[in-house]
Amino acid sequence: MPEPTVVVCDGQKGILLAIGRVWPKARIQRCHFHVWQNVRTKLSLHPTTLAGQQLLTLTKQLPRGINTQEEAAIWIKSLYGWEERWHGLLRERTLRENPPPHKRQWWYTHGKLRSAYYQLHKLVESNQLFVYLEADLTDQPIPRFTNHVEGGINSQIRTKLKLHRGLNQTHQQRLVDWYLSSRTETKKPPRKFL
Repeated sequence: MPEPTVVVCDGQKGILLAIGRVWPKARIQRCHFHVWQNVRTKLSLHPTTLAGQQLLTLTKQLPRGINTQEEAAIWIKSLYGWEERWHGLLRERTLRENPPPHKRQWWYTHGKLRSAYYQLHKLVESNQLFVYLEADLTDQPIPRFTNHVEGGINSQIRTKLKLHRGLNQTHQQRLVDWYLSSRTETKKPPRKFL
């Protein structure tokens, strides 16, 4: 495949590594839904701290839509403002009373909050959050979600494989081949897959 200008992905380490090796010049746009999902997993839907509630509210704005460079700049400024306000909380540590030998003597008290913030911070710093707003990159709009990949035909394939869990790998491949062929203009007869 020729190197694309932009790859929209969920940010799994394997895909990021593969993109870096195969398409080193391709820009990466991280899926806003997956970013939201990752932060939500770390903070829960009902964070107990005010800092967690504010970070969750800020993160909710991503899947709801940031449509201009100005809105993106305001969002980034809000994220850095959040970090400035809660910097001390992010650095708080809890000491272990009687640590076993060769074990760490402390941990970050708000480790999940810290992890959620630094995930967003890293995406901003690596310029992977708002690539879709750069209109001059391609001649067509850049999506900010991976819905086209995960929905549509792929979700139907996943459903078929789930319904036929007992099939071995060869038969699963035939099922997928048959399904994909049935969705094309030049359908192959079923005997080709049996």
